[in-house]
Amino acid sequence: MAFASLTETTLPSFVGKEFPEFVELSKAHRDGWGLALASREGARVTKTSQSAAESPSFTDTVFSQTSSAGLLHFRWASPGLEVTDKNSHPFHYGDIAMIHNGAVTPYESLIPRIDSELLTLRNGDTDSELYFLFVLTMIHRSNFLDGVRAAIRTIKSEFDYSSINSMFFNNDYLVVVSEHNLNRIPAEGKEDYYELRYRLTDEGIVAASSGWKQDGWKLLENHQLLIYDRKNKSHTLESI
Repeated sequence: MAFASLTETTLPSFVGKEFPEFVELSKAHRDGWGLALASREGARVTKTSQSAAESPSFTDTVFSQTSSAGLLHFRWASPGLEVTDKNSHPFHYGDIAMIHNGAVTPYESLIPRIDSELLTLRNGDTDSELYFLFVLTMIHRSNFLDGVRAAIRTIKSEFDYSSINSMFFNNDYLVVVSEHNLNRIPAEGKEDYYELRYRLTDEGIVAASSGWKQDGWKLLENHQLLIYDRKNKSHTLESI
């Protein structure tokens, strides 16, 4: 889940009364939770390998910490990857944070495309963290938006993946990526497993994965990029 708001708020307050239903997803996606919030000093991240449904700190953290933008992730670990705090999402660097649903395979395939200096930032052993570091590599060669675009299109055209659905923020933008392989939905997942939806209001935007009540939300089509300008409070959709 991702949000950007005109004012400082908590994520549950911004989402509204349906938020507890989203939290129910953590009973299946039980391999860790993490929250990234935007601030002038950079992304503030809290994460753990515990299930959100069973984590004593989850409610206190999510219901008390405020920001004008944030990301919340419930991890369902890919086969063979450890359930550890370091492997939980979000991943962050400076004012940039990212969450991911899916897998790029083989898990280590992106390593040769990551700048060596950025590769030293790696803390865990997931493909998702390597995906983030590859995006950072492309950002450092251009700018935030063009770097995200270039990384997504490179992975789409040159790598194998089940899904690179992802959400990013920095101090200027919130970006939601819908790019997944409908033939690679996990056996436990439903047909809409990789679908992403978003809701725009006068107060901002919220976007989230499927599996809970999202009445009135718009579908972000597969192979689409949603870019929300946090300063102008406007959004655009682009084909990937």
